[in-house]
Amino acid sequence: MIKKTIRDSIYSIFILIIISGCLFAETPTVEAIQDSLTTRFNRIEDYTVNIKISVKMTGLRMPRKKIKLYYKAPDKVKIKSRGFAIVPKTGLGGSPEKFLNKLESIHVVGNDVLKDRKHWLLTGSVIPDSMDIPFDKDDFPDIQMNLWVDAESWVITKAETIIDSQRVFLLISEYTEVDGIFLPSKTTLSLGFKGLKNWSMREPFGGPMSDRKDFEKVAKESGIDPDKKEFAGTVVMEFSKYKVNQGLDDDIFKK
Repeated sequence: MIKKTIRDSIYSIFILIIISGCLFAETPTVEAIQDSLTTRFNRIEDYTVNIKISVKMTGLRMPRKKIKLYYKAPDKVKIKSRGFAIVPKTGLGGSPEKFLNKLESIHVVGNDVLKDRKHWLLTGSVIPDSMDIPFDKDDFPDIQMNLWVDAESWVITKAETIIDSQRVFLLISEYTEVDGIFLPSKTTLSLGFKGLKNWSMREPFGGPMSDRKDFEKVAKESGIDPDKKEFAGTVVMEFSKYKVNQGLDDDIFKK
């Protein structure tokens, strides 16, 4: 009887070790996720795409615009448009390194399901020098970024930036498959009110330093209470007519 109990205990421990090992093996390392993201994206040598951009944002109005984007690896981007167009840097080109290079202390915090697809959730602290906004480094806020990575197609479908516990930036991308490569079909960028209410700003995507205003003042002048509304506005980009790996000439990016 004692031998049977010992045998059963050893068997239970053995099964537990196997189950634990399987569970552990199912969660990839940060390095493995990064490698999968970059390997997938590095299949792109170049592409062209038409983009429709709609901007709805506090203190800013821009008619719907059509632009053409040219991309060539590793980081060449050219935009052609008729007339003035506001084009956000984030969400263009599609490179996952634009997000990953902004972060330190990245780790996997679990998995999530978005639109019936399994995603790995990464989180990390934003590196101060990577920010386009000129913060005073002595008073740099606590900024975290969360990334949702599709576990099958290895693309980032969602990203959010948290400043002092308030979400100030949200990106959501839908993808289409072109010649075996996944590229954005629609990207929505949302800029948050609550986390930005104590910031000053020029325009959301640039402008002279002399035009800097308090974000909260701009919001209230537009008839919006930033204490009650979560987002300041959105930029929606719709992508169509991709041409991938056509051998773009470097001269396109020199003008």
